[in-house]
This record gives sequence, structure tokens and C-alpha cells, in this order.
Amino acid sequence: MNCPGHCLLFGSMARSYRELPMRIADFGVLHRNEQSGALTGLTRVRRFQQDDAHIFCEESQIQDEVVACLEFMKFVYDIFGMSYKLELSTRPKKALGEQELWDRAEGALEGAMNTFAGEGN
Repeated sequence: MNCPGHCLLFGSMARSYRELPMRIADFGVLHRNEQSGALTGLTRVRRFQQDDAHIFCEESQIQDEVVACLEFMKFVYDIFGMSYKLELSTRPKKALGEQELWDRAEGALEGAMNTFAGEGN
């Protein structure tokens, strides 16, 4: 994952809320050198390509940004005749941050899924 790189890129200069949402994506090469026998099969590669993306946005923009991502995913999947199943992931048991912020974020994600797929789907 390129999360640290995207965060460094975002934080590399002073930003204005007017720049948000800011979308960053890349197809980066990742390298690793695991100990012999630690991995097997396809996970044993030393170098691989991974696509990664992050959206830096205001809290009020979360739902619209997630809907746009889901619509793009559907567009691509439809081209190849692929199907998908959506599931809402929620906070881990050992979550960092304030519970109220998590509640609002989860609400925005749930709202985006309901907008995209219809409530309860």
C-alpha cells in the first residue's frame, strides 16, 4: 500500500479546503524480501504491482465521494461482465479516535451504499 506516500504528498504543502476533494491514485511497484519459507505460492513474489487510491475530503463530502467510487467500480465491472457483492465494513474493536466521529463516518458509508444499491441491498 502507498498510504504513507499519499499522505506525504497531501501534506507536502499548505492546502486549502477549496482543493478538496483531492484524489490520488497510482500503480506502484512494491518490493519485499521475506525469509525463506515464510510465504508460498503467489504470495512468494519479491516484486509486484499494486493499484492504490486515497481521497482526501471534508466530512460533508464523504458520501458523494464514496457513491462516485462505487459508480466507477460498477462501470468497470460492467465492461467485463463481472459481478460484485457489497458489504459495509465497520470500525474494529480496538478503534482509534472518537466514537462520534466513527459513527458519522459509518453513517456516511452506509448512506452511500444505500444511495448506490438501494436501502437494504
